[in-house]
Amino acid sequence: MDVRLRRAIRDSLLLKGAVLALGLTVGIGLWLSPALSAPFENRLAQALELRDPGVAPEGAPSPTPLGIPLTGQEGTAVLVGGVPVFRLQTAEYPSDVRADNVRAIIERFLEEGQLPEPEVRVAQDANGQYVLRLGERGRFEATQRYLFTVTYADAAAERRVPLAQVSLNDVRLVANSWARRLEQAIAEYRQDRLDLQRTRDPRVLVLTTLAGLASVAVGFFLWRLFDRSLVRLQRWLELRADPGWGSWIDMGGSLLRSLGAMLIAGISLDRSISFIPALRPFQRAFYARLGQVVDTALGVLIQPLPNSNVSIASLLVFFVLATLVFTVAHYISVGLKQRFLGRLGLDLGTQESTAAIFKYVLTLFGILLVLPFSGLNLSSLAVIAGAVGLGIGFGLQNLSNNYLSYLAILLERPIQIGDLVEVDNLLGTVEHIGPRATVLRTLDRIFVIVPNSRFTESKVVNWSYRDPRCRIHIPVGVAYGSDTKVVTEALLAVARGNPRVLTNPPPQVWLRSFGPSSLNFELLVWINRPQDQFVLTSELNFAIEAEFRRRGIRIPFPQQDIHIRSLEGLVSLSPNGGSRSLPDAASIQSALSEAAQFSEDKD
Repeated sequence: MDVRLRRAIRDSLLLKGAVLALGLTVGIGLWLSPALSAPFENRLAQALELRDPGVAPEGAPSPTPLGIPLTGQEGTAVLVGGVPVFRLQTAEYPSDVRADNVRAIIERFLEEGQLPEPEVRVAQDANGQYVLRLGERGRFEATQRYLFTVTYADAAAERRVPLAQVSLNDVRLVANSWARRLEQAIAEYRQDRLDLQRTRDPRVLVLTTLAGLASVAVGFFLWRLFDRSLVRLQRWLELRADPGWGSWIDMGGSLLRSLGAMLIAGISLDRSISFIPALRPFQRAFYARLGQVVDTALGVLIQPLPNSNVSIASLLVFFVLATLVFTVAHYISVGLKQRFLGRLGLDLGTQESTAAIFKYVLTLFGILLVLPFSGLNLSSLAVIAGAVGLGIGFGLQNLSNNYLSYLAILLERPIQIGDLVEVDNLLGTVEHIGPRATVLRTLDRIFVIVPNSRFTESKVVNWSYRDPRCRIHIPVGVAYGSDTKVVTEALLAVARGNPRVLTNPPPQVWLRSFGPSSLNFELLVWINRPQDQFVLTSELNFAIEAEFRRRGIRIPFPQQDIHIRSLEGLVSLSPNGGSRSLPDAASIQSALSEAAQFSEDKD
C-alpha cells in the first residue's frame, strides 16, 4: 500500500504543479531579495539623482549616465567597510588624504558609542560651498562632525564634464547624491558589525549556520525539480516534434540545464552566505567589486570607436536585433507559404520564389527599423559598408556573383523548385534554390550542388518551363513489304495503352525515311512529367516488340548481297596448282565463305 501511495503522489500532476509553483515563487523571492537587488537599485537611484532638471548651466551638454567609470579615472575611492562608495579628487589636500580622513571619521563615529544609527546631511557654509556632516540620527546637532567639502573637481569627475562647465547647482546635486550613498553604506556597515556582535552568542551562530545549510538544501531541491521537469519537457517535445528537431531539442535542453545549474547554485550560495553574519562583509565587498567590473566593461562597450560614433555596444545590439529580424522574417515567410500560398493552388516553384521575395523585403524593412533602436544610422555604417564593398571587390567576387544570380533567378524565374533542367550536361530536378547555389537531384538520386551563376551564364534546358508537357520521339524500323497501315495501328495502340501518355495532344506516327534495309517510322507521344521520359521509352519499346510479334510484323536486321563479276582472283585457290581451268565447286564454296566473312568483319 505504501508503494502505491508513493507512486500516486509521485505521479500526481496536481502535486507536481504545486511544487513547481512553490519552487518558482521561492526562486523569484530570492532574486527579489534586498541583498541582491540593492546594488542595482542604488546605481539606478544615483543615475536619477544627478539628472535634476533644475538650474543647469546654459549651453552645458547633458551629462552621461553615471555609475560607469571611465578608464584611468583619477581620484581615490572612499571605502566604508572595504566597499568603495565614491571617489574624491585632489583639491586643497591630495585625494588619498581626503579619503583616509573620511574613513577615519566614520570609524571613530561607530566606535565611540554603541554603534549609533548614522545620518549624513548636506549643508552650505559661509563661502557657499557644500559640505557633508555625519551625526547620530535623533541627536544630529549634538553629535555632528565634519566629513569633507564637495569641490568643483569632485562634481566634474562625477558628472564627467569639463571643470569649466561645472556650476554650483552641479555641486549641490553631487553632494546630495553622495550624502544618501554614504549614509546607506554606513548603515549597512553598522548592521554588519551588529550582526557580528550577535554571533558571539552560540545559539545565534548555530541558528544562522542552520539557516545557511537550509538555503543550500532548498537550492538542491529546486535543482532536482528543475532537472526532472526539463527531462519530461524534452521527452514530450521529442514525441510531438519532427525527428529533425531532435538535435535542437537536445542542445537546448543541455543549455537550459547548464544555465539553471549556475543560476540555482549562485542564488543558493548567495542566500546561505547572507544568513551568516561573519560572511556578509565579504559578500558586500564581492558585489561591489563585481559592480565595478561590470561598470568598467559597460564603459568600454559604450565608448565610441576611433573616428566614428559607433560603439561596440551599439554593434552588439544591432547584431542581436538583426538576428531577431532574420528569424522572424523566416518563420513569417514559411507560414505564408504553408497557410496562404498553398491554398491558392500555386505550383511549388511559385510558392518558393514568392515566399523568398517576401522574406527579403520584410528583412530589409526590419533592418531599417532596428537601426535607430541600436543607435546606428546609415552614415555611421559608411565605414563598414566600404570595408564590405572592398572585400567583395577583392575576395568575394564569386560569392557576390552567385548572390546576384540568385536574385535574378527569383525575379525572372527561369527555373523553379521541381523543374527538370539540364545544365553543363547534367540532367536533374531542382530541389532547392539558395543564395549561393542550387541543389539538383539527378535521375539516379544523386544530389549535385550547382553555383547559381551557371544558370545565368550557361545554356540551360528547362523541360518544365511554363508548360511541363513535352513530346517524346521513339524511332522504329520495320522490314520492307510490311503493311504501313498495320504498323501505324500497332504503334498507336501501344501508345494509347500506356497511362503515362497524354490523350491530348494525341499520339502520332510518322514515316520518316526509307532506310537501306527498313522502313523508318517514328512514334510521337506527349507526357506531362519530363522526369518519366526514359522510363516511358523503355515501356513503349517493350510493348512495341510484343505488339509486332503478335501482328506478325518483322523487324529487319542489316543485310548485304555480294555479286561476283570475275573468277580470276579465285585461281590461286584451286587445288590443281594454279591452272587457268575453272575451279571446282569446293574451291568456289570456300572462296565465297572467306569473302562473306571478310565483309562481315569489315561491317
